[in-house]
Amino acid sequence: MYLKALVLLLLALKSYCVQNFTLEQVLILSRHNVRTPLSKNLADFTPKHWPAWKEKSGYLTAKGALLEGYMGEYLALWLNKQGLLQEKCPKEDIFFVYANTAQRTLASAKAFVNKGFPGCEVKIHHTSEPKDPIFNPVVHNTSALFKLEAIEQMKMLLKSLHLNGSYVDLEEILNYKQSEYCLTEHKCNLLTDTNKIFVNVGVKPNLEGPLKISKSVIDSFIMENYEGFPKNEVAWGQLNNKEQWNLVLDLSKGYHSVIFNTTLIARDLAKPLLTYMRDLILDKKYRISFLMGHDANIYTVLKSLDFKPYSLKGQYEMTPAGGKLVFQKWKDQNSGICYLKVEYVYQCTNQMREGRRLSMDNPPEFTSLQLEGCKTDDSGFCLWDDFVALLNSLVD
Repeated sequence: MYLKALVLLLLALKSYCVQNFTLEQVLILSRHNVRTPLSKNLADFTPKHWPAWKEKSGYLTAKGALLEGYMGEYLALWLNKQGLLQEKCPKEDIFFVYANTAQRTLASAKAFVNKGFPGCEVKIHHTSEPKDPIFNPVVHNTSALFKLEAIEQMKMLLKSLHLNGSYVDLEEILNYKQSEYCLTEHKCNLLTDTNKIFVNVGVKPNLEGPLKISKSVIDSFIMENYEGFPKNEVAWGQLNNKEQWNLVLDLSKGYHSVIFNTTLIARDLAKPLLTYMRDLILDKKYRISFLMGHDANIYTVLKSLDFKPYSLKGQYEMTPAGGKLVFQKWKDQNSGICYLKVEYVYQCTNQMREGRRLSMDNPPEFTSLQLEGCKTDDSGFCLWDDFVALLNSLVD
């Protein structure tokens, strides 16, 4: 009886403590929403006809704008519910928006703001330069030793991948041996053709060969599915269940892992963005900061900060279109101690394909993330000061 009473008391105390946590600050790092495929030579890799898109290569689609608008509507409601955003039209010192200069990022930011804060004049900041160094995932370190170590780490990661079954499946989907690329370049075997790694100052790390070809065509499959093309047109109707999708998606994940997921490369590429994030959080101290970038930005920030491995329920991608890393600063009003909580907020594949409007009854998914260097409790909180120390160590 005494034990039961003690357990109930502890549960009550825990509930009391949680209820006395208030959200003080949020930084959102987002990937743009659904766009057209980036590669302009997809026709070289299959004799089959690809679905036709209305927009230019690499542009946000009308469906992508719709989905991003839904995220804007929902997160504005969520921020209001958490007590952080009471204003209908927040001023810039409360809500700060910065987007990369690409059409798909600027258009995504506009869709988010226009639907989240209709009728408001929320300014979207961006540089006038063609490439924004904050978001541009290029190599900065000029030393020869860095280049040698980076290439070696990428080679080791590439060798560790087990993709034989994925390559075989993709070749069958594409009818690759009848492709123009195979017939003219005489490179007809994704499994045995050579991958070449390139690391050069001022450009993004690159990987040429079958893994990049695979990534390019799978990118189109993913975007076709999000866009809502008929199922018999998405990968020509040959990806019909989770197992088939996951098998070919291992190729895309492998490519991005080699390019972005070595600590040496990730921290070099992400340093300008991490520095900017620190400035927004610690110096500018905006209540809400919203950054619209690319999957490369999310990959490199995740690796730089050393997040633990995670999985996203209902998604095939690790960094889905329109997905957002939400860094939250919570304060315990009882002790005055501040905590960090990081969640990946995203729409599951079916929500995106079906174009379902988000609401409190149909919310996006929230997946709690954990940092290796910041001990996390069962509710996903770690000490804010530990996070600040980690952030400072990466950019100082």
